[in-house]
Amino acid sequence: MLKKILLIAIALILVPAIIFAQETASSTEQNTLQKYALVIGNSTYLGLTPLVNPVNDAEDIAAVLEYLGFNVDKVINGTMNQMEDGVLRLKDRLSGDNNSYGFFFYAGHGVQAGGDNYLIPVDANIPNENYLRTRAVSVQTLLDDLNDARNGLNVVVLDACRDNPFGWSRSGTRGLAIVSRQPADSIIVYSTSAGQRASDGEGRNGLFTSQLISNLATPGLEVNEVFRRTGSDVARVSSNQQVPAIYSQFFGIAFLGEAPMGFEGYLIGSPSATVIIGGKKEPQPAKFWSIGASVGSSFAAPWVIGTLQGTIAPFKYSFIEIGLDAGFVSGVSGVGYYSFCPFVHISYFYPIINNKVGIYTGAGGGYMWANYKFDVEGELPKNTFAVDAVAGINLFDMLSISYTFRTNFKNVNNKASVGYTYRFK
Repeated sequence: MLKKILLIAIALILVPAIIFAQETASSTEQNTLQKYALVIGNSTYLGLTPLVNPVNDAEDIAAVLEYLGFNVDKVINGTMNQMEDGVLRLKDRLSGDNNSYGFFFYAGHGVQAGGDNYLIPVDANIPNENYLRTRAVSVQTLLDDLNDARNGLNVVVLDACRDNPFGWSRSGTRGLAIVSRQPADSIIVYSTSAGQRASDGEGRNGLFTSQLISNLATPGLEVNEVFRRTGSDVARVSSNQQVPAIYSQFFGIAFLGEAPMGFEGYLIGSPSATVIIGGKKEPQPAKFWSIGASVGSSFAAPWVIGTLQGTIAPFKYSFIEIGLDAGFVSGVSGVGYYSFCPFVHISYFYPIINNKVGIYTGAGGGYMWANYKFDVEGELPKNTFAVDAVAGINLFDMLSISYTFRTNFKNVNNKASVGYTYRFK
């Protein structure tokens, strides 16, 4: 009889939890924000002045973007075909999800002609300006492709405002020109003001890129703040000799990496009031759930009690935990025992490492149905309300170790448990 009761209790806890986890995991996968980047660094030009840092800039920017969760396509010393293929791949990836983020970074030679900007491949053979349209990558064409993708956010960073490497330039201007048609929901960043020259840098990275790397790697910065700080840092370091230019058509709030703990924001003007947290987005309100099961023992009684626990929690940090303890006697002759205790805890989870490792503590209560059977004394029902205090540690959304103190103000029960807990949106 006791085994049947325990099997029913296990089914009541785990079967709904498994179904719930499958449904929620499917929903989470659909809501996960996809992030794609194309990073190009051209240093070794054929027939043109080589550049020192663009390849280093591209390698380091790619590494930071990968750390932030971007799927990065990297082109080093790219030919015309390689650069064009990279742009088309980026457009195709972004077109698959209208909520996706795109990031384009270019370091290398770039020129303007007739008010249009062109990025120069390493195999460029451009005898005069008339060949730019067919032998260099048009920035406007790149922007038009990103606009056609119709995704959530595109960031375009051009560290290409060096001296014009071609002696045939009729315009006599240096640097890049302001784009005429900027895509919606985009941020375009020049390493220096339009028409001005940018420093290639004396260290591993160019002046602009070195500051951008530092700010991209700073946790919790909103995307507009990343570039505001980068512009300020470049101007300060160069004594205002190089001032980046930022052109934004993005009026929302977005984080390229993890959002600060507890942040809840929305895209201004979005009809669905989208919440963005840690690079993911979902409709309001933002709720984080968890399921778990654990086994443990009581050490306040003269026999060992096994415990099975299932929980769900509708909030990320301060959460309501709902569970069921099912206990039974083990290894004590002449004694029979079983108990069921549904409970509710209000707990707080404090993350330590990337929301994956943390400690939690809380308090609550429940009602315990218990029955003790002794060979000498017979059956002793112990149905009563009880209050709980719980504390524990969660490791990588896998291992959960907890301690529970429970009392009905007459008797005290202590329980230590270890088990599996998975948290998700």
